[in-house]
Amino acid sequence: MGAIKADIFSSDALKLKFSTSLYHTTEEEYSDVVAQYELGEIDTDLGGGNLGAVTSSRGIGSQYNRSRNDLDALIHTVAHRGELRMKKSLLSWGLKYVYEDVRDQIRESEFIDSAGFFIRPPREEFINNQPEEPFVAPLVAYNGVNARNQTQTQRYISYVQFGNRTPLGRNRLRYNFGVRAQLWTLRGRGFEKNTQFILSPRAQLLLRPDWQKDVVFRLSTGIYQQPAFYRELRNAEGSIAPEVKAQKAFHLVLGSEQSFRIWDRPFNLRTEVYYKSLWDVNTYTLEDVRIRYVANNDAKAYAYGADLRLFGAFVPGTESWISLGYLKTEENRDNRGYISRPSDQRFKAAILFQDYIPNIPKVKMYLNLLYSTGVPGGSPSYSDPYIFQNRLRDYKRADLGISHIFVEEEHSYPKGHWLHNFKELQLGFEIFNLFNNQNSITNTWVRDVDSKNEFAVPNFMTSRIFNVKLRVRF
Repeated sequence: MGAIKADIFSSDALKLKFSTSLYHTTEEEYSDVVAQYELGEIDTDLGGGNLGAVTSSRGIGSQYNRSRNDLDALIHTVAHRGELRMKKSLLSWGLKYVYEDVRDQIRESEFIDSAGFFIRPPREEFINNQPEEPFVAPLVAYNGVNARNQTQTQRYISYVQFGNRTPLGRNRLRYNFGVRAQLWTLRGRGFEKNTQFILSPRAQLLLRPDWQKDVVFRLSTGIYQQPAFYRELRNAEGSIAPEVKAQKAFHLVLGSEQSFRIWDRPFNLRTEVYYKSLWDVNTYTLEDVRIRYVANNDAKAYAYGADLRLFGAFVPGTESWISLGYLKTEENRDNRGYISRPSDQRFKAAILFQDYIPNIPKVKMYLNLLYSTGVPGGSPSYSDPYIFQNRLRDYKRADLGISHIFVEEEHSYPKGHWLHNFKELQLGFEIFNLFNNQNSITNTWVRDVDSKNEFAVPNFMTSRIFNVKLRVRF
């Protein structure tokens, strides 16, 4: 990757910026994963001595996942941005040209074996009259994708925005209005050229009332559109769907920011409530840690919530914060009703607390606590996501760090001292996931051949980690 940038300051009022960049990447994803499992009946007698033990086996099986994926992408960008100040007003604009050349080969397969017999794909129709007639069809993957794509995208992007400050009685008002536009053309092997155009207006108002309290209110609204990149054009079969539209959303955000003092120390409280209405939604599912798009704009959705963050000097000379968040987002596919989106994380709370030893202020400590409710657990391949609406367990995590600052920029040592040649020297250790909580990120789905049911087995994230950190600068 490489870039060239030039800034031209023709006057105090006019600023012009020009840049160009080139990014090239080649990626390989080769993997072979073999898993074995056993399904069994569990002893649920609370008074018995074998509570939780397997009493009888219902079935055994294996899963074999294989991938041989190659990606070659070239992205070239040429951009210009400008600003013109006129007393209390600001006019800004931008132009950008982006060329994307992506060549992708995706080869993935999943084989499921139950007691020595491979399971045929659920969408395949076949006749099996064994043992009267031998079944001589070749082995076929239960789930397989084999595609080779080559796409070129040309994007012409522009925006213009005007902002101004003006008194409103004894209050102060700041506003800005703008519009963004994009014209992009998609070409590729195996489909006809497709051109699309989007226009996105937006506005923001900031009001600072003439109060004794330092408070600012903010109102933002607009139409936001997200043009599809290569990954969003690729459907579940691995082929390109060139007719995929940009996802569209109407945003309405109301926020406030207040500065005040407690215990003669500075604090700041930020709050925000929002509502978003989405249409032409390109829905997706999570397969392990990878996003799989449907690529057909078949859904509409909504999201609303609130965020609150209080940060300040709980301990003199440090900055800590507390944040709370609530989010609800659902989608409706083909008018079948609303279900939770994969990002539907209802409640989140986080605390970052920093402190130091009063007599030794260079020995510092931080404690990071995080709790959030579980997100939807996804659904297996070839299945209806409306049936699988389970959630992962709640996320809980605590991190602890202690460090000693020997040398910092504001304090240096005289010649002859062993720390004289250091501009910065800091040593510390950290414990991530202090209580070793088992937090899951996705599910692995195990299929019971007899009942045709799918069982979710959670994939756990990293457990407790010890880390030693040394920072040195001469």
